[in-house]
Amino acid sequence: MSRLLVAAIVACVAIILSCHYALGSEAEEKAQQAFDLLYGDDFKRASSSRDTSRAVALAAKLLEAAKRADAQPELMALLAEKACELGALDPKGYETALAAATLVSEKSPELAGPCQDRVIVIRQRQYDMARGDQKTKAGEALVDALMASAAAKTRAGDTDEAGKRLQKALGVARAVRSSKVEAVEAQIRAMAERQKAAAQATQLKNQVEGDPANAKARDQLVRLLLVDLDNPAEAAKCLDETSDAALRKFVPAAAKPVAEAPEMACLDLAEWYLPLASAAGPAGKAAMYTRAKAYAERFLDLHAANDMDRTRMELALKKAEEEIAKLGGDASTKSQRIDLLKLIDPERDAVVGKWHRTLAGLSTSGPADCSHIEVPLSATGSFELEVRFVRISGRAVAVFFPVGAGHSSFHMSGGMGRDVGGIECINGLGVDHNETRVSPGTLEDGHPYTVNIRVMLAQANVEIVVTLDGKQWVKWTGPQQALGLHPNWRMRHAKCFGFGVNNSQVVFQSARLRMLSGKAVPAGSDRP
Repeated sequence: MSRLLVAAIVACVAIILSCHYALGSEAEEKAQQAFDLLYGDDFKRASSSRDTSRAVALAAKLLEAAKRADAQPELMALLAEKACELGALDPKGYETALAAATLVSEKSPELAGPCQDRVIVIRQRQYDMARGDQKTKAGEALVDALMASAAAKTRAGDTDEAGKRLQKALGVARAVRSSKVEAVEAQIRAMAERQKAAAQATQLKNQVEGDPANAKARDQLVRLLLVDLDNPAEAAKCLDETSDAALRKFVPAAAKPVAEAPEMACLDLAEWYLPLASAAGPAGKAAMYTRAKAYAERFLDLHAANDMDRTRMELALKKAEEEIAKLGGDASTKSQRIDLLKLIDPERDAVVGKWHRTLAGLSTSGPADCSHIEVPLSATGSFELEVRFVRISGRAVAVFFPVGAGHSSFHMSGGMGRDVGGIECINGLGVDHNETRVSPGTLEDGHPYTVNIRVMLAQANVEIVVTLDGKQWVKWTGPQQALGLHPNWRMRHAKCFGFGVNNSQVVFQSARLRMLSGKAVPAGSDRP
């Protein structure tokens, strides 16, 4: 079946589903019918065949179809889940399986359970097979998967299984001497505190039901549900006229979806949650900071004026991000990322050279000098950008990103030689000559790399931290105006993201942006 025909069928199925869309089992049943129609027979043959290459090939097709069906969450989740299941059958399909699991987690977190379990299986296999430095990298990835799954299990109420996964994560983290040991231990303590809080909540509910006039027990119950158990909806049910005035004002508002909160209510709720987070115990601290972060982000999205309120929320967001990072991060915040590759039209957005999209990702059609493509998106604040790529052959690989009012880029295997990495242009000095120069900075052909670029704006200055495969390559602080691009790498639109290669064959497998402050906006006034 041709790719165009598959695309047409998926589009038709999406239209059918949109006409009959319903939450719950009806939508899931229609998604299953669509899957059986498109791929049922192929899936049965691939999953039962001893030739696992069939499974790998079909997994890639299912993942591509899932990306096209993201307007229908049940169909998308089913396609991605099946891609994950097939990809996990062979090491050659692991990357597809992991990408499918990530897609489900981002688009439909409530449906991510089975995929998370397969991610753990894959990460365990990779860890078991790895040697040397790769053992540490594989161990870190396994710890992340176990922690994310444990958090999901805890939210679902399965604390026994969550505890088992955290203990396993702790063992692996210690074995590879991971920096995440303290974060895992903190999550274990938080889960124990949560179990303790749940037992206390049951006792308090019994007291309040036996004596509705017991204001002290009612107040304790509301705060326990709100903070330690992170359940404002249940806390709101326990309020009455004797409850604290602040609780009566804020708890019912907090019980509603963040996406429905009005602009100024977001400011009030963010600033209300911060002191709650500061005073919370291990069970509730991360959740309170995560909620404060969510309201601060929504306020900044809604509030256009560059005034004191915006500054207050930018500081609140930074505080929440820093505290969440200290606590080991939170799975819900890590999933809020923008897929940059999905925004690119290779024909429209190529600046130099010819680019095309394949199942593996985005790549050039052939080696060329300073071939580069822009993403039709820029950022007006601080952010983290994670890019995964494989260089097949050649020389430099570059990632372009906005920095406040300007533009910058990070180059690997760049410069006049092949062994230099760093920020490409500072005060007019190229990567060969400025203070961020890393040598040797040579990339290995065929090796999958992950580069993470963190840009933190502070008035007229900026801090840029770049890691490659988890190891810090560059940390630079200075004035934004010192940064720029070499004329050979100019983009059509100021302040946009982008990717470049110099006489190289490179596959950019994924690029995910997470805003820490400000927001992402279309690059250029002529963009839709």
